[in-house]
Amino acid sequence: MEVGLMFNQIKMYMLGVVAFVATIFGIYFKGKSAGKQAAANERKSRRIDAMKTAKDVRDDVESDPYFIDRAGQWVRSDDDR
Repeated sequence: MEVGLMFNQIKMYMLGVVAFVATIFGIYFKGKSAGKQAAANERKSRRIDAMKTAKDVRDDVESDPYFIDRAGQWVRSDDDR
């Protein structure tokens, strides 16, 4: 009977080790997935910020009726080539 009891204890320890290893792998892969999601969210946030900035600039340019006159002094004309 003592051999059977020892075998049951070994099985319980092995099950505990397997459960521990599975838990560690689960935590690792969940963290890895969360990191990928955070990076994707950061890229999306930067793209949205860039689109907002571009819209603000476009609105400023379109709302300024004298923009073309002021920009003319900084842009080459076709005659100067």
